[in-house]
Amino acid sequence: MAVCLFRRLHCVALLLVAALFACANFVLAEGFRIETKIFVAEQKEPVSETTTLFLDGVVYDFLKKPEQTAVFRKPGGGKPGQFTLLNEQRSILTKFSTDQVDGYVTKIKAWASRKKDPFLQFAANPEFDESFDDNTGKLVLASHLENYTVDTMPAEHPDAMVEYREFLDSYTRLNTLLSAGSLPPEPRLRLNAVLARRKVVPIKVELARAGEDPLHAEHAFTWRLSQDDHKRIDEVRVNLAKYREVPNEQFLRDTKPRDKAK
Repeated sequence: MAVCLFRRLHCVALLLVAALFACANFVLAEGFRIETKIFVAEQKEPVSETTTLFLDGVVYDFLKKPEQTAVFRKPGGGKPGQFTLLNEQRSILTKFSTDQVDGYVTKIKAWASRKKDPFLQFAANPEFDESFDDNTGKLVLASHLENYTVDTMPAEHPDAMVEYREFLDSYTRLNTLLSAGSLPPEPRLRLNAVLARRKVVPIKVELARAGEDPLHAEHAFTWRLSQDDHKRIDEVRVNLAKYREVPNEQFLRDTKPRDKAK
């Protein structure tokens, strides 16, 4: 359950990152970074910390706890996109194509829609009451089970958001596959679509879900990668060639966090 929570929190955090595209396009070519911290309710210590590096059209995502590195390459040349997950402790990696991820999400959405549980049905086909304040930029997606409250700003470069949204949507779907017992990702995907339609980017996202503690995310970004960032990317590139590739099931089994109490 802890792993599922961390991955769900990380997905919420990624909604914030689209705000980066309000800067000039030439900055994207030089690379940029985001530091993200996720908090539950009024806790002062983050339950999740992430560093995400963007360079040359590739995304390098480093989740601190539980430790995980993910590399995303977008679709191109008639081939689907690809996520590569790496585990430094065991020197292994595994790959998920976006077609594979999308197929899983389609199945879990169909499964949830057939269940009697109200939340499963909602997650399969969510309906929100949408409100947007043009003066403050506050966006609210409200329902009887789940609410998003988002502080936004106009997107100065909407074209750049297209590429990022592809990553964001794909990562949201991947976390559904990785998190055992997870819900369909449709509520988060609906939020992504609303942001794109309104041509705004989020600067703060809060999630309130019935029966669960509210979540909020904070992030800091830098428009140039440091030498340490480039070194970190170079290390990942070396590991992509050096690590042993294993089947998805073996990777997830071998890298599952152990219960220290046992």
